[in-house]
Amino acid sequence: MIGLTGRIIELIKGKKYKVIVEAGRHPTTGRRKRIIRTVNGRKSDAENLCFEITRQIEQGTYIEPSRETLAEYLKHWLKTYAVKKAPSTYNGYRRIVERHINPCLGHIPLLKLHPMHIQGYYTNRLQEGRLDGKGGLSANTVIRHHALLREALKHAVKWQKLHRNPADLTEPPAPEEAEIYPLVPDDLDKLLESAKGCRDEYLYVVAAYTGMREGELLALTLSDVDLGKKPYCRVRQTVGYIPGKGFVFRPTAKHKKARREIPLLDVAVEALKAQRLMVNEERIAAGKIYNRERSLVFPNPKGNPMDPSDMTRRFKEVAIKAGFPKTRFHDLRHTHATMLLELGIHPKIVQERLGHQTIGMTMDKYSHVLKGIQWEAVGRVNKYLVDRNGTKMAQNQEKGRP
Repeated sequence: MIGLTGRIIELIKGKKYKVIVEAGRHPTTGRRKRIIRTVNGRKSDAENLCFEITRQIEQGTYIEPSRETLAEYLKHWLKTYAVKKAPSTYNGYRRIVERHINPCLGHIPLLKLHPMHIQGYYTNRLQEGRLDGKGGLSANTVIRHHALLREALKHAVKWQKLHRNPADLTEPPAPEEAEIYPLVPDDLDKLLESAKGCRDEYLYVVAAYTGMREGELLALTLSDVDLGKKPYCRVRQTVGYIPGKGFVFRPTAKHKKARREIPLLDVAVEALKAQRLMVNEERIAAGKIYNRERSLVFPNPKGNPMDPSDMTRRFKEVAIKAGFPKTRFHDLRHTHATMLLELGIHPKIVQERLGHQTIGMTMDKYSHVLKGIQWEAVGRVNKYLVDRNGTKMAQNQEKGRP
């Protein structure tokens, strides 16, 4: 064992021993590294521990003992790594950790976290994970919990807090087809009619007729919008709220397709013009306290970023009033995509408007719409073949052919 030596010192005859492993020198400081453990038991137990420590050091799997719990580790992970994510992603992680993982698994020491703990957690969440006590979480929600744990524990391995990732050895539930609630055109008209007079009415119109995400809309600036002969808006950043840090603006998603220019429908152009007039009036009324720095298209009444939670709450009230209690603000994006696909717009165009990374993502997300379009296409082809065959029969009869 090159560079490693171990020895055992008897502290209490036959009952207690000290294990000392000389683990070479620190590569930077040159100071000697010594691992010391105490064993209450027989000498053979001390010898086994000495051998195991030496073996782990040589294989690069040795981890310094620590009493750090999973909750303590996840707090550190959220603060140092997850905070770099988009605000919506970070807030989602924080909610999962604080409301679900920590109450169930947070007390377990990180080094003693086993796959069976995590597997049991998935089962528990599926059966009784709802915070209102009315049953379990959906399979897709538990899959998100699995993805978070797997990513967080992957960093624990990278940071040499664990030598393997216990989440890799678990089986999350099979995914379910996610439910979305797009509005048909008449229902969309009804919802937007219900929103008239609300301060956010033009935001809802632009969301429904561009398919932009919430964070993209709330980060939109006047310089991103061109209402000239060929009107468009440029999506280049997103905004979200992180507790303790406030509003955070950051470039939109890493892949290039998310940064895009969206040609505007006439109805969106009119809404943006009306929104601009309303914001101008608010700026004049607010005077010096108005924040002119960012020139947001959809600010709060003082020119600051609009709070996403407050905005989605207001939308929910409008949706319920209009008779659509299941409809979320994000469903306006689904409504736009569904509308385009049902009108026969090529999925590639829909992908580019939505900012999906691949066309496959768009087609998977809206497979239910594409199935309906397929049946419509079959009907059109059937009609074409019938008309074509009828024309050929008529031509043959004219020529005296059977």
